Amino acid sequence: MAFNSNAENEPWISFLWGIENYSYCWHKDDEYIETPVMSLKENITWYVRVFPRAKQYKRIYLSFSGKSQDEHEIIEVETDFAFLSEDGLTLHMIPRFKPRTLDKGVFKWGEYLLNLDELLETKRKSILSGDTLRIRCRLWRADGKAVIPAKFFVRTVLSVKKKGFLWDIERFSSFECDRKETFVLRSESLNQEAALNIGVNGQGKIVISISSLHKNIKVFKFKAFMTDTNGCKTDCGIRNVFPETIAHSMCKLALPFSKKYLMDNKNVYLKNDVISLSVECSWCDGFDLNVIEGTSFGINAVNHGMCVSNSGVGEMCKVDDSKEDFETLYAEGILSDVKLRTANVTFQAHKNILSARSPVFRSMFTTDMKEKTQECIDILDLEDDTLHKLLLYVYTNSLESLLWERAMKLYSAADKYEIFNLKKKCSSFLIRNLSSSNLCDVLILSDRHSDDGLKRAAQDYAVIHEDDVFTSNEWEEFAKNNGSLAAETMLRKWKRRKTE
Repeated sequence: MAFNSNAENEPWISFLWGIENYSYCWHKDDEYIETPVMSLKENITWYVRVFPRAKQYKRIYLSFSGKSQDEHEIIEVETDFAFLSEDGLTLHMIPRFKPRTLDKGVFKWGEYLLNLDELLETKRKSILSGDTLRIRCRLWRADGKAVIPAKFFVRTVLSVKKKGFLWDIERFSSFECDRKETFVLRSESLNQEAALNIGVNGQGKIVISISSLHKNIKVFKFKAFMTDTNGCKTDCGIRNVFPETIAHSMCKLALPFSKKYLMDNKNVYLKNDVISLSVECSWCDGFDLNVIEGTSFGINAVNHGMCVSNSGVGEMCKVDDSKEDFETLYAEGILSDVKLRTANVTFQAHKNILSARSPVFRSMFTTDMKEKTQECIDILDLEDDTLHKLLLYVYTNSLESLLWERAMKLYSAADKYEIFNLKKKCSSFLIRNLSSSNLCDVLILSDRHSDDGLKRAAQDYAVIHEDDVFTSNEWEEFAKNNGSLAAETMLRKWKRRKTE
């Protein structure tokens, strides 16, 4: 239905909702994620629901409901929905329409909006940037009644934990289909989170499966890499596992190499009859957060971090498209005029873009440094993956698939080339993922780069979790080799106790 052209341009209500770690949604059938109840000055309460995998509608279904204290009140509304980018730009919109009327004090509306899978085929990186789904829902009063506009900013965070490990399978040549190796994955608190098995099936394929999960885990993901004798890694794939589907064949990961192939190429893949795997695991055990982070009332209320500009939809889509265009420019090396070379890989790039994003690169290309006249610049202190991720950020301003070791290396690279926004994002990631086992690495990193903010955050973590940190083997080894830094951290602990 067409919307009322006489309705006020300013929405009556705007909900801006970010669901972080959205790919870990475990909800099935008619299970849903729901915002906290939001209250209006007109004595009306509202909430919004998302059904990530509604059985009837296959993919995504949105609903909102309202309740008025006045059972005789009738309110006609118009609404629209949109999915937003990380910068608040509209990526996909369900146009404004008129749903059912609020009558007898209760308003409920729900409608299948779209097949999200189809939309993500073309816009996954932007719509789920940072694995966050950003939804905007707006309502207009269609009855012409004067109202006070309201905006609600809601944040929902699915609790995700991550851990990686190296898995060496010894005596591989004697590995038969009746033999299995098991790795027990434990959390920082030593709880058993999962048990992973590896074996050879009847077709000679090497298969990783999950034999058990902790009762609180809603969804478990694991990704495997095989490391050859030269240290190069091959991506072997990823699997998502739900507790009720552990035994399903789709939850088992068959490596792209058969046992026969590895034995035929043992000089490449086997060292002392051992195959080496690197496994990255992550799992969700519920919600970390589901809160209304902010509200504002009145015309032209102050925008929040997720608020959308008033530009036209066409202009906003063009801005988002430019991000994809720059990624293509980098990936395909279109009109590149400089090459950056690591020990193993050469990357094509553009001097203008590098200069705009990094003062260090700008100096290379504009002053009398030797790099000014070189077509190929050696970057031998960075690994292939680190330079690739750094360049991808330079071109797209996006940072995806960040893991601990990668974040540490990317932090150092960002500091060296003075890409400070990237450095800040890596620092935030490290702070969010601190633990007693990695704290010492962060202290050393922050001290090496003179980053007082990162050091202070690490030291505060050490003080708060002193029972775990100061009794760990990592701390004992750290204190032997970094006496001054260890003493500085312990002094912070003493000062805190003195002020308590």
